[in-house]
Amino acid sequence: MRSYRSHIVPLSPALLVAAANAFVGVSEQGGDNRGQMVEHFLRSVHLPPGQPWCAAFVHHVGYSAHYDQVTGRSSWPLPATGSCEALARAARAQGALRDEPYVGDLFLLYSRPRGRFIHTGIVVGVQDEARVHERDVHVCVTVEGNTNSDGSANGHTTLRKVRTFREGDGHKFVRWVEMERRAVAA
Repeated sequence: MRSYRSHIVPLSPALLVAAANAFVGVSEQGGDNRGQMVEHFLRSVHLPPGQPWCAAFVHHVGYSAHYDQVTGRSSWPLPATGSCEALARAARAQGALRDEPYVGDLFLLYSRPRGRFIHTGIVVGVQDEARVHERDVHVCVTVEGNTNSDGSANGHTTLRKVRTFREGDGHKFVRWVEMERRAVAA
């Protein structure tokens, strides 16, 4: 008989990026913020159909990428939430909110008119990543749900996009691999 002592999946940006890429092209069906996969993302964060789903997408991808079949648990350290603000609060509380991106980070798009974070996704590429600390403008390739070709924060599909983030605009990145696992996600 095999021993299944510690089979928790280590936190890995590579796992997150690979899982995110697998969802490119998932789209809404049958109405705004609707469809089988979109509603599955929303259920995973306890939200009803019809809600914005970018943060629910991030949770689903992170949780699933770090799920261990043997233990029935995920090592994903972020809360099950559909709120970009809740992601920011959790990251800030753990000292994981950053100005510069690295591959595998989450991005949080800030809206000055609304005074809050309004959209999130996964950074899958960073232009000149070795020199991110030397700049305050960052060009990233992202995978994000609930967007469209013009970059809407409430679009209709999961896309791979190129975004430019300016630190002065308030955008942030979540370095979730540095977060302590306060409790293993259930």
